[in-house]
Amino acid sequence: MKSSLPFIVVEDRQNKTLALCRESAELAGESLFVLSDTDAGPAYERFCRSYVHLSSNPPEFEKICFRRYFLLARFLESHPEVQDFVLVDSDVLLFQGAGAHIRRLAGKADFSGSRMQSADGWNPCQISPHVSYWTSNGLRRFVAYVLDSYSTPSGRRKLREIAARFAARGVRGGVSDMTLLYLWAHATGNDDPINRVLDGTVVDHNINGMHNLHRGEFKVLGGAKRIAWREGKAWLTSTTGDMTRVVALHFQGSAKMAMPYALRGHMLTVAAVTYALQMARRAKNNAFRAGAFARRVIDTRRVHRVPAGK
Repeated sequence: MKSSLPFIVVEDRQNKTLALCRESAELAGESLFVLSDTDAGPAYERFCRSYVHLSSNPPEFEKICFRRYFLLARFLESHPEVQDFVLVDSDVLLFQGAGAHIRRLAGKADFSGSRMQSADGWNPCQISPHVSYWTSNGLRRFVAYVLDSYSTPSGRRKLREIAARFAARGVRGGVSDMTLLYLWAHATGNDDPINRVLDGTVVDHNINGMHNLHRGEFKVLGGAKRIAWREGKAWLTSTTGDMTRVVALHFQGSAKMAMPYALRGHMLTVAAVTYALQMARRAKNNAFRAGAFARRVIDTRRVHRVPAGK
């Protein structure tokens, strides 16, 4: 019988979010290790030299997101006893049974990450690592894929094509580590999602709204999935009325503000806080779309005003 899965957070900042993640792991009986190193070694330096920025987020933010895989690769080199693990972001709360559920889900895969099914023909080409299963071999292969993608003409061309799709739709995003995870997972047959329901249990993709693996999968309350707290366990309600036990909740973005309330079982407060944040987020996204549209109009007019060459 395999030993329990270690959970690893790559985080060099000591903050309230990380403290809540740690507390949740302790309450859930899961082993959580915080990797706080910042020296990712020569492979990461090589990546930084070839990196091409294709995201609406700042370049340093995206590079730090990529850095965690190189840090993990160095960690695994000095800890050969770690054959597989779960990578979690610090904005995740864990609940009892998370490790056993994820091991059942992963099976013989080298990787399993979280994603949502696409809608309206739009595929952002993203798999999230906020709760992701890895083998040590899978992590090493992914790092090699990242280096190859940014250092070869064919790899950079593929990434630029994806970034162009975001620009054409006028939405925030672009190319990130989630893009590379998507491309690598599909190329290697490791694309079974970790956030699918199995035996009435699920990992949350993003607490902000009703979508999980499937669109409109769970009921909402306020600005988040409706969560019930019973006997120390958290439950979601599907849109068909079924109760689904959730073993990991992801408080993406500003939803981190609701983490302490969820950990203490104050779910009505979670609903109120996330609703207020949802309204602010919608206003910001609408402003971004309006700005992108205005820039396209101005650029088009400038092109039309350029005099024809003699």
